[in-house]
Amino acid sequence: MTNIERYDYAFDPNGEEWAARLLRRVPPGGGSVLELGPGPGAMTRVLLARGYRVTVVENDPEALEVLKTLDVEVIPGNLDNTDWLDALKGRQFDTVMACDVLEHLRKPEDVLQRLSELVAPMGCLLISVPNIAYAGVLASMRSGIFDYSDKGQLDRTHVRFFTKRSMEKMLLDCGWAPRVWEANRVPVECSEFAGYWSALSGDQRQALLAGWQDFDVYQWMVVVTPSVDAPTWELKEARGMAESLRDELQALTVLHQRERASLLEHQKAFAEAKDLIGKLQQEINELRTEVGSLRSEKTLVESELATTQIALQARTAELNDRAWRSRWRRLMGSHHSR
Repeated sequence: MTNIERYDYAFDPNGEEWAARLLRRVPPGGGSVLELGPGPGAMTRVLLARGYRVTVVENDPEALEVLKTLDVEVIPGNLDNTDWLDALKGRQFDTVMACDVLEHLRKPEDVLQRLSELVAPMGCLLISVPNIAYAGVLASMRSGIFDYSDKGQLDRTHVRFFTKRSMEKMLLDCGWAPRVWEANRVPVECSEFAGYWSALSGDQRQALLAGWQDFDVYQWMVVVTPSVDAPTWELKEARGMAESLRDELQALTVLHQRERASLLEHQKAFAEAKDLIGKLQQEINELRTEVGSLRSEKTLVESELATTQIALQARTAELNDRAWRSRWRRLMGSHHSR
């Protein structure tokens, strides 16, 4: 596998891939960027598209040929040597990028110490490195295997290995102050170490992961600034935080006003509904009273009707009796006349 094949890749600049996340850490505004070891320029192209002025330092001949076709300043140089530093003497950049670079250097400490000369006031250095403490690496070592490969954690061109702690110590020793850390978490089952991981028993995995939150960190990214700029950076961060809090307060104020207006509308609607309910309840009570009166009247009418029916029945019986007596007398009178 050639270096071009190893380090040329496509990604969505607005997505969640590691390269896209790294580029989001470059301060906005289209300033100057020094990119160390860009390979064939996968991230370089995005920087150019976003309006940054880019200078690159690269040693691979094939990558250099590709980079020369881009609108960038190309400085050929082996980062383990100092020629490229001499070529940049007296110049400064808003952002210096060393993404997946330091692990390839024999003496990254020397490079880090010199890089502070190239960072402009209030500028920053953006670094990413593989995490040798990744659980997949430990799983392979648990199996007694530490084999290099063409790419990945154990890329055969890696000569230095870092954990977050060892990286932080090296940065501090070289005069850099870490500002922001970000982790690239990759499930071990989805890595090149999946086979070693699955070979471990459940108890072995549990013992390996117990109390360890960063077991799945495949790479670390850190934004650092020169330690001498610490007070200025802290002031800048405080101002940025204050501005952010002001924006948040303003947003909350607007939201509060909207919610209050909505609450008042709901209260008004509730009051109107309550008033309507009161009126309806009053009507219901009046109707209940009216129904009660009607029931009483009905009972009285039914009682009077029953009395009338009884009287009618008695009168009918009386009339029937009279009619029968009258007929009987007529019949008897007719009989005597014969």
